[in-house]
Amino acid sequence: MTSAAGELVGGRYRLVEAIGRGGMGRVWRAHDDRLDREVAVKEVLVPDDAASGLRSELIARTEREARAAARLRHPGVVAVHDVVHHRGVPWIVMEFVTGPSLGELVRTQGRLGWERVADLGAGIADALAHAHAAGVVHRDLKPDNVLLAGDRPVIADFGIARLVDATQHLTATHTVIGTPQFMPPEQLEGRRVEAPADLWALGATLYAAVEGRPPFDGPTLTAVITAVLTQPAPASAHAGPVAELLRALLAKDPAARPDAQATAEGLRALRGAAGGAEAPARTPTVVVDRVPAPAPGIGFADMPTASAVPDALEGAPRRTGPPGPRRRSVLLGGLAALAAVGGASALAIRQFDRDAAEVPPPWTALTGSRSRVLSLAFSADGTLLAGGCEDDTVRLWDVAGRTLAATLVMPPDPARDDYPIEVREVRFSPDGRTLATGTNGPIPRVHLWDVATRTVTHTLDRSGPVSYPMAFSPDSRTIATSGDGDVLLWNTATGALTSTVGGDWEAVTALAFSPDGKALAIGDEDGNLRLWEPEAGSQPTERKVVDSTLQSVAFTPDGSAVISGSDRLRLNDRTGSSIIQFGSERTDWVMPSPDGNSIATLAHVDRSAKLLLWSTSTRTITGEAEVAEGLGSVPVALTSDWERLATGGDDNSVRLWPFSLHNPPGYIRTPAPTSAASSG
Repeated sequence: MTSAAGELVGGRYRLVEAIGRGGMGRVWRAHDDRLDREVAVKEVLVPDDAASGLRSELIARTEREARAAARLRHPGVVAVHDVVHHRGVPWIVMEFVTGPSLGELVRTQGRLGWERVADLGAGIADALAHAHAAGVVHRDLKPDNVLLAGDRPVIADFGIARLVDATQHLTATHTVIGTPQFMPPEQLEGRRVEAPADLWALGATLYAAVEGRPPFDGPTLTAVITAVLTQPAPASAHAGPVAELLRALLAKDPAARPDAQATAEGLRALRGAAGGAEAPARTPTVVVDRVPAPAPGIGFADMPTASAVPDALEGAPRRTGPPGPRRRSVLLGGLAALAAVGGASALAIRQFDRDAAEVPPPWTALTGSRSRVLSLAFSADGTLLAGGCEDDTVRLWDVAGRTLAATLVMPPDPARDDYPIEVREVRFSPDGRTLATGTNGPIPRVHLWDVATRTVTHTLDRSGPVSYPMAFSPDSRTIATSGDGDVLLWNTATGALTSTVGGDWEAVTALAFSPDGKALAIGDEDGNLRLWEPEAGSQPTERKVVDSTLQSVAFTPDGSAVISGSDRLRLNDRTGSSIIQFGSERTDWVMPSPDGNSIATLAHVDRSAKLLLWSTSTRTITGEAEVAEGLGSVPVALTSDWERLATGGDDNSVRLWPFSLHNPPGYIRTPAPTSAASSG
């Protein structure tokens, strides 16, 4: 039966019109009747005469790939909202992007200038870097899969993406999925397809945009494949200074191609050399707009200053926090001072109306990392900061001295082969003696390190994968990790597996122990929140919180409720009697204040990371601050006493911000809000 406009899919998505069709599906513009929003819905086309085994594999593959794409949170990637079953096949519900594709633009307007192509390419490369960091390869990047939301490129159709995992192969042997004009040699030859394949496709896509035609073409499919496999990449006549980078991206050898992050940086550097707007490194400006004007008498001398911190790896001093572009603006003299006023905490600010070039940034950069920092954690006493990096290392910084204290290199692993290993999660035990590091890889592992000696004491492993997230019990004797649809408890002293629960759950995305250590909160990618009391010997209680991934969970200080972050902030009563919703702001990370009166959250919106402070009594935002720009995902950590905030930077550094509940001298006390927001 053919689908038609007006049909209701999954009980909530009403088809409006068909807007595209590809090899594996038809895309519809649809209306989400439940949330009253426009969405795109991909109808997966499975041949009616397909054998039952092939049909089952296609359906299973679609669901796995949709889950992989749903983990991506980046403004340059079309967001996957949901997967529903209708007529026996899965339908993928996605963000609806208004605007033409890059392919359509080139077909209707002709080739684009190299400057615009460089700008678009930098945005696409940023999105690919985010996807690759999450272990996802697109496998079919081409101009028709790049949508243009104004000047912002958005990659669509991760429908044939696959997790970069040596243990999982989603395509059948001798099967080629993709568009040959934009497929690299290794993919056409049936070899292993990894992140460099997307960089070839990016090079071919940018070449097509600047030249008006793909770099390799021919009258037949055989001619196209032969050209890709045997002919050198043709020179670009109109790419200007981008031509050399295109040549590098189209290298036959995958190892010779630059990675996505280097490509984005190279394109911005070329635009900068030509006078483009993206040339200088941008210094994030912290903005707070829910507080009154500052009192007079607060001056420049009160601001925290940035100092020159030695680069421990390169041996050269580097000035932290370069001044931003010269402009008149309102700046903050410190990220936030939280004042406990009327039972609610609030951000405090200093305001300056002077040339921004004269004002140092409110943060201090911690240097020493050679690659992007993916995760952050403070030790319980706040003296050490750990940063998990994408180059298979963990950096330890001395917080007081602002210096790199050590670099921990993950132990060698024969199972890795040439797989790029990243440290995706770091956690200190409450007693400060142990650091847990979680890596990706063919077999993701958790290593336990002795903080004093900086040596590995145990590697947590079993027949199935062990990966992040992770959580220590309050007494530091147990660590919980996620597995393949389950949760595992380990003895930190012996490294022995002591308990397992689950087995058939959706991927676990968040873990947190209660303050008394008796209960464990478990969030998954399907929006379920489970509470498990291992010592009680009972099965976890389960409740559906939301139809999207629970990104973060934490208990309130008194243990009476669980805070969860997803499409918005929620307070979930442990008895299951109520769920309190806070506003409508998306929440990717949560942490309650020590007194329980406030909750700090982080959201990634419009290529920026925004920190929000909420009052638990009024459910209103008491302050907000932008803590990073231009990043798809920003790691964040707060000391347990809320004295220091750390965020990842876009230059491989970590930013350390002043942050306090104690209203230090010179900060402005902000009145508590008087009106409550809707509970949703």
